[in-house]
Amino acid sequence: MDFVAGSILFLSSAWWAPVIAGIVGNMTVGAGEVGPFLSLEQAILPQTSDARHRTLTFSIYNLAGYGSSSIGALLSGSVQYLGSGPAAYRPLFAAYLVSGLAGSLLYSRLSKGVELWSETKKHSVLSEKSKPIVRRLAGLFAIDAFGGGLIGQSILAYYFYLRFGLSSSSLGLVFSGTQIITAFSFLAAERIARRLGLLNTMVFTHIPSNMFLVAVPFAPTAVGAVLLLFCRQSLSQMDVPTRQSYVMAVVDESDRTPAAGLTNVSRSISQSPSPFIAGFAMAITWVGTPLFAAGTLKIVYDLLIYRSFRHVKPPEEQTVSSAR
Repeated sequence: MDFVAGSILFLSSAWWAPVIAGIVGNMTVGAGEVGPFLSLEQAILPQTSDARHRTLTFSIYNLAGYGSSSIGALLSGSVQYLGSGPAAYRPLFAAYLVSGLAGSLLYSRLSKGVELWSETKKHSVLSEKSKPIVRRLAGLFAIDAFGGGLIGQSILAYYFYLRFGLSSSSLGLVFSGTQIITAFSFLAAERIARRLGLLNTMVFTHIPSNMFLVAVPFAPTAVGAVLLLFCRQSLSQMDVPTRQSYVMAVVDESDRTPAAGLTNVSRSISQSPSPFIAGFAMAITWVGTPLFAAGTLKIVYDLLIYRSFRHVKPPEEQTVSSAR
């Protein structure tokens, strides 16, 4: 589908092209992936490793994704050197088209052994045991995603442009830097989770990262704001591989695909109105409102998820606690 979306963007400069491409492709205003592939991959990955290495597997998975995003962000900053108008973006759309083809080829080469097939267990979308856990997680993730949508990459780019007048090339460097920092933080997340546990890593890295985010709009200079953003990014995404690993660990093996799907859908739906609200708030109030609101809302999420799930431990952490 990314190939189709890339083809539409490459061939047409009409207003409807990005709308249709956004519907059929995995396009997002942020740096993370969206769409059905994300849920399927999250359910498949635990099948490729044991419980001890599950979080490391998710860390490497996200490292590859965000590392590639950093290259894309760097290339996007070169648009101003390619000309002006819609035609300047054609090379980037061509690269998107090619990446869709490459992804399809790699998917077709996967072994069927990565999927879990259960012909004996017949139940509804989720088992009764997993339903309350997934519902609570989905509700809490919706709060986090709504806050995250307020500071999508497009909103941050607009903020830095309005506040400090940064050019597209400068913004490309900034966002490339944030993605590189984020990519390497994933490996640190796995090491921290081994010592503190998955939920503790999610919460104890997320709270300080959101404190940095709240501070960004108060920075008097572009350099200060970018440094605070870098500090934020060094911690903010450590909860991604740990969150994915946690969800897959606290539900039954046969519930992993629907659990990933439902929690990701709740994030996508709650995030969808956020950019509009952020843009509207920037226009009628303070330009830093989305950043301050997002950081505050995300801290509330951290406190709520810790309160709700601090006693719900993955099986491997229960084993360690029993051994002690």
